[in-house]
Amino acid sequence: HVTTLDLPLQEHAEQVLRRHLTALQDRHAGQAALVVLDNASGGILAMVGSPDWSDPRHGQVNGTLARRSPGSALKPFTYLLALPDGATAADVIPDIPTSFPTATGVFETTNYDRHFRGPVSLREALANSLNIPAIRTLHDHGGPDRLRQQLLSLGLETLDRPASHYGLGLTLGDAEVRLLDLANA
Repeated sequence: HVTTLDLPLQEHAEQVLRRHLTALQDRHAGQAALVVLDNASGGILAMVGSPDWSDPRHGQVNGTLARRSPGSALKPFTYLLALPDGATAADVIPDIPTSFPTATGVFETTNYDRHFRGPVSLREALANSLNIPAIRTLHDHGGPDRLRQQLLSLGLETLDRPASHYGLGLTLGDAEVRLLDLANA
């Protein structure tokens, strides 16, 4: 059998993950996962699914394969939708309170820090993980169906519900994906 795993890197990844969880103990973090890929080949160089497989509280779950909310990790894919439509990273988009009409009603959200920044570039919106510009970009560039199709084409096969189920919140992580699939995408 042949593997793409790099044993020294695998061991280092396991140590780093455990050290990081130790540093987060006071925040009650007990689970983490990590995957390192070779971008050229897609081979898995290191994969840590849990800090200690034999731990009855935090082991025996492979976090790299478990379906989890990706949070803001889908926002870059949303901004990617805008580029073929002629948008650039320097384009300005409003980060202001906004109501978005949808088939199921009005969608409203706020930024994680509850502040609005006014006009921001797409680059700044992505760098600061702002929610309103991401929703606006998704709304203006094909909506959740277009984003879902793009994500499926990139291998995020766990998006097995219709785009209408996720709605505009898809860009904010209103779906379950596997870390391994997300890293590959």
